Amino acid sequence: MEGRCQRCWSSKSLVSHEVDANPRADPTIRKEKVVLCKHCADGAPVDALLFWEIYMRFGSTRELLQHYSSETEEEALRKLCIERDLNEREVIRRARGQQSAEALNSAVKKANAFLTYASPYGYDYVNGLLQVKQEEARVVSLIFRRYLEGKGIAKICQELNRDGYRTKTGRAWASQTIANILSNPVYCGLSRLNGGIKRGKHDALIEIETFNRVQNEMQRRIRRPDQRKADTPQLRLEDYTE
Repeated sequence: MEGRCQRCWSSKSLVSHEVDANPRADPTIRKEKVVLCKHCADGAPVDALLFWEIYMRFGSTRELLQHYSSETEEEALRKLCIERDLNEREVIRRARGQQSAEALNSAVKKANAFLTYASPYGYDYVNGLLQVKQEEARVVSLIFRRYLEGKGIAKICQELNRDGYRTKTGRAWASQTIANILSNPVYCGLSRLNGGIKRGKHDALIEIETFNRVQNEMQRRIRRPDQRKADTPQLRLEDYTE
């Protein structure tokens, strides 16, 4: 199949994905086919509103958060609802339902959930606290280093899979998993709590300056101009109290 994924612009492993038509568009059209890469097709939500208004507009949760200058998914969804004149309560209810369904599916199939951050690869929970898992921590450092060396996320995936590395669930690496790691502040020693960010009690794997450089580079590499921000928020450790 020729062309590119209509969500992430990838030209590899393309499939024709049939979905319910956009409920806000022509009511006489019940089904539509879109070209997606296999990864995007596998992760697509069944809910048509979420699919068209969120999934197809943003290539990742990171893009959604950065587009609306938000720290949490729900904050970004509220801003999206205002912008798109959507029912906020209904959209958030559907998004939570999607998260619950994906979380259940994840427990059964060990799949990545939609609209959630990746589990903290590089750490293990010990007595409720994150403890560094050295072998995985070295892979996290490698991911950040390769990205700043100029490698794309797909190339980093290929390198990790080629060299026999696997994710926490024992699966091959996927681009979205790498993107989640690169955008997760847990690796700077920070934690997400109640919709905000605070200083964690775990050891950092990445310097905060390195993390900020990666966020700037990720923003620069966004292919779609309408998703690109002029200013990328920078984290500062002194802004967060324990």
